[in-house]
Formats: sequence, C-alpha cells, structure tokens
Amino acid sequence: MSEGQSVFPVGLKAYYGRRRFLLLTQTYLMDRVANPYRRLSATLLIACNKPLRLEAGDEAPIETRAVLIAPNVLRRRTIALNSDLVIFDIPVGSPEYTALESTLESRKILPLDFERFAPLESLIKRAAQDTLNSEEVDQLFKSAVLAACGREPVARELDPRIEKAMALIEDLPFNEVTLELLSERLHVSPSRLRHLFKEQTGCNLSHYARWVAVWRATHLWKQGKPLTDIAHEVGFYDLAHLGRAFNEVFGWNPSAVIDPAVITLIRCS
Repeated sequence: MSEGQSVFPVGLKAYYGRRRFLLLTQTYLMDRVANPYRRLSATLLIACNKPLRLEAGDEAPIETRAVLIAPNVLRRRTIALNSDLVIFDIPVGSPEYTALESTLESRKILPLDFERFAPLESLIKRAAQDTLNSEEVDQLFKSAVLAACGREPVARELDPRIEKAMALIEDLPFNEVTLELLSERLHVSPSRLRHLFKEQTGCNLSHYARWVAVWRATHLWKQGKPLTDIAHEVGFYDLAHLGRAFNEVFGWNPSAVIDPAVITLIRCS
C-alpha cells in the first residue's frame, strides 16, 4: 500500500445520515503518513476480530480492539487486517458527541476494553450481513456511546443564534457562506458569531460549512447526479475542489467510495 492510499475490500458497507456514518468492513487500510488529516468528529473504532493498529496524534502507535479518537486529532495510519472493523463517526454537536465529550477532555486517543462492546456484537453482525433500519442504526450508535463512556446521549441546548446559523449553512451553497453574511442575517457582530460558533460546536464556521457541503454532495451523488454537477450545485469551484474537501472530511478520495461494486451506501433518515 503506497502512502496516501486507502484500501477497502469488496463488501464494505456504510450507513450514513445526519452527518455521521457507520462503516463496516473486514479489512481497512489507510496510509496518510505523508499527508495526515483531521476529522470534524469523534471516531470510535471496534475490531470484532483481529486487533487494529493506529497511528494518530502525538502518541506512539497502538494495537487495540477498541479505541476512541477525539475530533481534530491528526490521523496518520490505520491498519485493520481481517479485523471485522466497525467505525462510528460521531460529529461534534450531536447528542452522541455531547455524551463522549468529557471522556475525551483528558486524553485525545483512548484505548478501550473490547469486552464492554460485547453486547453489541449481534447487532453489529446483522448490520454487516443484512440491512438495519434507521431506528436500529440510532440504537447501535446510542449503545456504542453508552458502552464507551457510561452515559446516554443527550441533545445539547444550543444558542438560538447558532441554531439559526447552522440552518442557514444547510440552505446555502458553500461558496455563499461567509461570516459577514451570517452575522448580518443574525444581527450579531462577526467576531461575536465566530467566538460563539466555536464555543458551541467545537469547530470554526468555515470548517463546519465545508463539512455540510461534503455531506450534501454525498447525498446528491447517491441520487445519481454526476460529480461535476454536484460540485457546482453544493458550492465548490470544480471537481478538484470537491475532491480535496471530501478527502479532508473522510480521509478518502471520492473515487474510493463511489464504486457500488466495492461499497454499499445506505442512507438513514
């Protein structure tokens, strides 16, 4: 495997929606040592079979069957060979992330005892072999978070101005989202909005807007639209711009996940 490459075997499955995803794969190889990336989400990795090897942040490589990674931690390399790997991508601002947040305050990469996830194995197996409905995917996320930190996911009360800002970002193409436009619509100064958004969501506004645009592009691609058309529709300058943003959000190039012979994408409402 060359640097910067991700390898997925045929049969990979991803449930996605609400800007989160659940990915299941027998083998997963990602090498980003030459170009590490950060995710705007916490990540819970569970190896139901052989342990995985992780290189991330400032810590030495670890080998484990379960690990929780905080948002904005540099990801360098993940090797999971015949691990029956499950990846829970948990976005900042979500109820699941709110439950995990205090657990991640003291340590950004936290190996976990695999046995605490043993009760989830039957549902994980069914998620891989069959198809879960949206309610079952929700339950799997909640159960995984509860097992990881001992707390039930609870929705966080956001400042109404931030809720409105997030709604506006949902509606606008990425290239139209600016701090000045949002502050004018919300009747708050740009500096105050910048501070409040970071305080409430854990990320800066432009990063969040790019993240939303990539998820929107993923949904449009699933509907069958050409990638070039999608790039312009969601507000990227061209396909290369979308590709860079997609890589930033997921750590993969779009070409890695658009082949239906390789991956099954299942949208959850």
